[in-house]
Amino acid sequence: MDLTSKKILLVGRIILPAILCALLTGIFIDNYGDYWVISIFGIAIILFNYGKTKYNFILSFFISIILSWTVFFFSIVISTPIQYLIEEFGLDKKGLGFNITGLRFLISVVIISPLLMFYCYKILFRIENINYSKSIKWLSIIALFIVVGLLQMIYKKEDHIYVVWQFILAFALQLILYQNELKALFKLKTKS
Repeated sequence: MDLTSKKILLVGRIILPAILCALLTGIFIDNYGDYWVISIFGIAIILFNYGKTKYNFILSFFISIILSWTVFFFSIVISTPIQYLIEEFGLDKKGLGFNITGLRFLISVVIISPLLMFYCYKILFRIENINYSKSIKWLSIIALFIVVGLLQMIYKKEDHIYVVWQFILAFALQLILYQNELKALFKLKTKS
């Protein structure tokens, strides 16, 4: 296989799960509701990463779906005390100049759930915790914060947030999973 074919295949393996997640989420959210959308991430990630998991395909498939639901529920569980503290201290009524409930939502969606996702998927995949991985994780959280924050201000609707979340985090996870292939490709490119 020549270098151009390898590049195209690698780019496809990295970007296609993110596109698939976003497309299916956009379709399912309107027709089937939020709960089907959660499984899409787990299914798309495992379908495009056969051979990168620690376990066989069937077990990995079920673990991936369970992990996507685990991230969803733990995000809610962790953000509930934040909401309680906001209400307990009356921060939601003090007129701080911004929507404090929206801030709680952003913290849950943009910080807690991505960190949980990256942590949980280390159970399923062999992920090296090196500077590259850490940089991708934090860049994806920053990207989520900017994009979700802007969309929240513009549309005031939460459906689009699922699409953005799944696209950005699927893309970030793929970049992390294929970091060795990317490094090898760039080293090969610099040598030629």
